[in-house]
Amino acid sequence: MSTHTFSRRTVLKGAAALSCSSLVLPGVTAPAAAQGQSGPLTLSAAEGSLPEIAGQGSIALFNQALPGPLLRVKKGSPLAVSVQNGLRQNLGLVWQGVRTTAGTDPSAPQVAAGGQANIAFTPRDAGTFWYHAADPALARRALAGALVVDEDGPAAYESDQVLFIQSFPPETGLPLFPVNGAISPTLQGPASGRARLRLINATPLFLRVSVDAPATYVIAVDGQPAEPFAPKDSRVQIAPGGRVDLAVTMDGANPSTLSIESSQGPVQLAIIVPVGPGGTAPSGPPAPLPSNGLPAELPLADAARFAFKIEPGSTPASLGSVSLGSVKVGRVVVLTLDNPLDTPLSVRIDGHPVRLLDANYDGWSPWWHDTVPVPAKGSARVAFKAETAGTWSIIAQRPGDNAQVAARTYQVTA
Repeated sequence: MSTHTFSRRTVLKGAAALSCSSLVLPGVTAPAAAQGQSGPLTLSAAEGSLPEIAGQGSIALFNQALPGPLLRVKKGSPLAVSVQNGLRQNLGLVWQGVRTTAGTDPSAPQVAAGGQANIAFTPRDAGTFWYHAADPALARRALAGALVVDEDGPAAYESDQVLFIQSFPPETGLPLFPVNGAISPTLQGPASGRARLRLINATPLFLRVSVDAPATYVIAVDGQPAEPFAPKDSRVQIAPGGRVDLAVTMDGANPSTLSIESSQGPVQLAIIVPVGPGGTAPSGPPAPLPSNGLPAELPLADAARFAFKIEPGSTPASLGSVSLGSVKVGRVVVLTLDNPLDTPLSVRIDGHPVRLLDANYDGWSPWWHDTVPVPAKGSARVAFKAETAGTWSIIAQRPGDNAQVAARTYQVTA
């Protein structure tokens, strides 16, 4: 089967072309190749132009770049950002998947049109996260960037690449999928070694990404370390807003490729070329990443149980202030997400990473999520331990345009 490469004339035909499963539609994002920042950094939102990717007309950008700057700090180190809003509308920021040491929500401040605000927080977890405009219409286009929180100590991988995947419909209506702001970029990995690839799905679409490499292991999901495992057929599925970290074994001579799967065949996202001296490639799974201290067990017998029925036709403005309930710090919560709609949804759960439970019993998948896919006319159940006091949001979004279908909050009290 041939591999399609992106150009303005050879693109997918939209979400229907990526009907890999009932929960898999198109979309992929890759982070910009900006230098990491350890000190205060300015994020300046303003209108700009990207005719080769976004078509004619203006588009909102951070720092006139696609994507916005890559922010990088060590676990436990403070992050300070000055947000300057040059747009004609208020700007809110979401720091997806980020837990803070103080228990405060860094997504809360709204920056008035023409205004400025300072945001400072200390990420609690090492991992792959991202920031984006709270307005889905701005976020799904370009107003977004990656946040990488590095583990303590030396880097676990010789090569550590962020792939920030975005999607743009040109004038033809057929989407383009830039990675780090480029179409099918070439990145580097160690010859006969392993490269860490941080995939961030900044599109409003469900993805299935395949990796052509000697061996591939999933090492983290939605920013949280996972016991390394080899995905079936070297394919991973990523919900809108989700992230997957891969350890990819490189061939000493041949490049590796990442592609979106579609009904028309694979669509190339990026090429990873081997560099440096060859040798014997590592075998078997890599060592797990250091834990972020999430609980190994979730006792569900005495859990608080909440249900979020995602009502069709409801507006987030009317639902965002409606609470599902309140729990004390330390209690386990089981949350049922019920989707009566004809389309799958992506549900973002702020404040706490969650485990996806089995549909029929209280077993769980061995990894954590902050973004959960819910099938059309179906449901999903998740569980988490309430550890951080505050009021947190749960937002259901529709694939294709990331429109907020419904929202709720939940409270955690000390």
